[in-house]
Amino acid sequence: MGKFNRRMTDYIKGEFQPIFLVGMSRHNLSDEVDNKQIAEDVYARKDIKIDPNSKATGFEDSFLPKTPPVDLLRKKIDNVIKSINKHLVETGEPWAHILGPGESTMFHTHDKPGPAGLSFAYWVDFPKDSGNFVGILQVDKMRHFHEVKPKAGDLVVFPTYLPHITTRNCSEETRISISGNYYPDMNKLDEIQKDPGSLFNYVGIVNGSGG
Repeated sequence: MGKFNRRMTDYIKGEFQPIFLVGMSRHNLSDEVDNKQIAEDVYARKDIKIDPNSKATGFEDSFLPKTPPVDLLRKKIDNVIKSINKHLVETGEPWAHILGPGESTMFHTHDKPGPAGLSFAYWVDFPKDSGNFVGILQVDKMRHFHEVKPKAGDLVVFPTYLPHITTRNCSEETRISISGNYYPDMNKLDEIQKDPGSLFNYVGIVNGSGG
């Protein structure tokens, strides 16, 4: 029988190989930080915009104050990111996003040239019906809308290249979130390939290679 000496149905099983993988994670930091004080600190600087041009997307974002409660939050977020891969470094300053009633956030990514990194969004508060996070992933003609309904203290970590929006704030209250980005240390790319941690679970694996 030679090579034909096997069960007649073995060929049906084959070997399944995923083509594409991308992911995100959700954490809650409510017991780790003082959200009430963070909200007060952020709201006090709501008019200090990253970009003063009202037509620019940065006009939606405010500078994040450097206060002890905010600094502690940033440390906790850093712990989460470094648990995914220790060679990721914060790139640029995080920012606050203050969304009033009736407002939404336009379609955008946090991507820049080079290897993919991780972005985060943290909800200091989340009034009922104040707008969900929606990540949008498309492979050829198949488009997937991944909707996250946050609660206060939620941290969502996702690939920097993932297009996303936030739906309309249908509450009568202001919603405050904080976002930022981490990218691979360009001097540590070899180390990341050898010891990626769970980074490729987020930024993707295509045909067995990361990124």
